[in-house]
Amino acid sequence: MNQLLFTESQSSEETEEIARELVSILRPGDVVALFGPLGSGKTVFVKGLAEGLKCRQPVRSPTFSLINEYQGAIPLFHIDFYRLEGEAEITDLGWTDYLDSSGIVAIEWAERVRNMLPENRYEVRISFLGSESRTVEIVSVGNPGNR
Repeated sequence: MNQLLFTESQSSEETEEIARELVSILRPGDVVALFGPLGSGKTVFVKGLAEGLKCRQPVRSPTFSLINEYQGAIPLFHIDFYRLEGEAEITDLGWTDYLDSSGIVAIEWAERVRNMLPENRYEVRISFLGSESRTVEIVSVGNPGNR
């Protein structure tokens, strides 16, 4: 694991900007696994990814739809495992098909599929510091970007 960034964000706008900066190193096929408690800003981070990838549609939490697809310079596949319980239900979703795509895969609640994540990925860990402030840590695991 290689820490790429550890910083504080004081607003949703700053969290989005951190994600837009990450886009500069992302390549088709990369996985961004997001970890953090409810309300910490995982969807806000994905919104920044979408903006950086020039996706046209507004980002919505896929909590109920489970997977949202956004077309941009590189397609973005936004997956949310919050409502799923158990490995069988997660496997039945067919989400691993997206791992072999030519898009970026952003996974919210990645802790629910930790043992199923690809060995090469970026992990984004968001933690509360206060009501608006967060810490954002980005690490590379394995060798993402070199498929």
